[in-house]
Amino acid sequence: MIIDLYLYIFVLFSWLIYILNSSYQNYKMKHLLPNKKIELLTIPFYVFYIVSICLLIEKIAHIVTTNNNGEISGYDVFPKILISVGVIFCLFSILLYTYISLFVKSFPSCLAIKNGQHLKGIYNYIRHPSYYIFLFITFGNTFCLLNLTLFTLACINHISLYFYYMIEENQIKKTNPYYGEYLKKTKRFFPNFTK
Repeated sequence: MIIDLYLYIFVLFSWLIYILNSSYQNYKMKHLLPNKKIELLTIPFYVFYIVSICLLIEKIAHIVTTNNNGEISGYDVFPKILISVGVIFCLFSILLYTYISLFVKSFPSCLAIKNGQHLKGIYNYIRHPSYYIFLFITFGNTFCLLNLTLFTLACINHISLYFYYMIEENQIKKTNPYYGEYLKKTKRFFPNFTK
């Protein structure tokens, strides 16, 4: 039997790993975008993050203060499947983000190309693996918490991210001629294994 308290602590832990990896990546990138207006498209993600953390803290506080053992007992099969999928999504997000942060030397791809480095790892096949990190962590949280508001916010977040990456690519292409060639060889979100 899955216990709610452990589930919510795990989701909080996934956010902690995300924050640590983000801090490390921002340190490596030294914030590469000159146009801050594009950053407005990341607001839905931060709204999702704040709402998710508030819900998690509220649920953990409720379990702790009511001395409830927090067992998931009254759920039907479908919510249990969603929770299981949510846990898998959060785990995959942690693994992918850690892999990119620590082991992929081509991150971020635009800086690697600018410096004449050879792209390695996942960036040979897909330009924005971070999109999948956001996808897995947001929908993982949504499924773990079984919350319709979070689901709506996650969908808005991914629509915003799509436009964010599209604008980012156009900006980088203007200042980096090599990046245009990279765009032709790789896909934005779906891996290109036919190179």
